[in-house]
This record gives sequence, C-alpha cells and structure tokens, in this order.
Amino acid sequence: MKSYLAELVGTYGLVLVGTGAIILGLPHFWISACFGIIVTLMILCFGPTSGAHINPAVSIAFFLFNGEKKSLKYIPFQLAGGLLAALTLQVLFPSSSTRGETLPAAGIQETFVIEVFITFVLMLVILLIILTDRLLLVAFAIGFTVFLAAFFAGPYTGASMNPARSLGPAVMSNTASMLWLYFIAPILGASLSVPVFNFFRKIQTN
Repeated sequence: MKSYLAELVGTYGLVLVGTGAIILGLPHFWISACFGIIVTLMILCFGPTSGAHINPAVSIAFFLFNGEKKSLKYIPFQLAGGLLAALTLQVLFPSSSTRGETLPAAGIQETFVIEVFITFVLMLVILLIILTDRLLLVAFAIGFTVFLAAFFAGPYTGASMNPARSLGPAVMSNTASMLWLYFIAPILGASLSVPVFNFFRKIQTN
C-alpha cells in the first residue's frame, strides 16, 4: 500500500506545484522550472518506494517494458492525486481565471504530434537513465527533461506528457473536451519509446 500512496502523493505534489505556478501567473521559464524541480523532488522522495512514476503514461510504458502489472495499478492513484491537487488549488484560488489546464494553442494535429514526441523523449530518457541505478542522477535527468519539454512545448500544447497532470485542471475548469488528446498522445509517445529502447539495446549487446 505504501507504493500506491507514494504515487498518489507524488502526483499530487506534481500537479499542485506545476499548475499552481500557472495559476499564480509566473513567467513561462519559472513555470517550466517548477515542473522540472517538483518532478526531481518527487523522484528523490518516492523513487525508492514506488519508482515515482507519477504519470499513467509512464506506468503503462513500464508495463510494456517489463510486464509488471503493479505499474497499471498505480494509475487510479495517480489520477486521484491529480484531481485532489486541482481541487486544492480550486479552494485556495477560487477567483483565478485559469486552473492550469492544458489546451491546444497550436492546431489539434500539431498538438497531438508534439505531445507524442515530447512524451516519447521523456520516457526514452527514463528508460536510459534508470540503468545507472543512481537516484540523484535519475531524478536530475528526468526533472531536467521535463523542464526542457515544458519550456519548448508549453506555449503550444501545455506540455502535459501526463494524463494525470491534465485531468484535474480540465475537470475543475470544465474544459474536458480535449482530455482525449492529453490521454492518448502521452500514452502513445511513452509506449513507442519501449520498442525503440529495446532495439537500440539489442544493437549494443550484439
């Protein structure tokens, strides 16, 4: 049960801090930095307990990678953590004009492709860096990748990369019509990274 609670609390922290920075109106650079820093901290805190997936797309990709069914059981807790964080922000900032929702500023097709790509890169980095088995390096590399992806793609897509990050703000802002995109694209991107990683690993071992 500790691992499931770790996923709930870790995702809660991610959504609270990241979308909280948007609600507070911080500049784009600092919003991106907040997302990257909180991911780093959540991995350092909860990595030893659950692996700190804090992202349903990551959990699905890990299931495809190693067949561990426990990864899929994390997903309801991740989604609950995102919803609770969004509810907390709603209570704290009831008059805010935004709930930190992810919406396409680019076209829907462009947004879909960008979300697939940045989640693909994020998951590929995760698969590559976890081989080092050094928690500080793992946390920094993943957090920095999240920062770069958010800085690059945030103005165009919201740089979700994470269905749990998008769910709560969409529900609280009544903008759930785009949730299909922010569920399917990150899951597809993360899943595609698994065969690519396996292909390159096979080449290296031959």
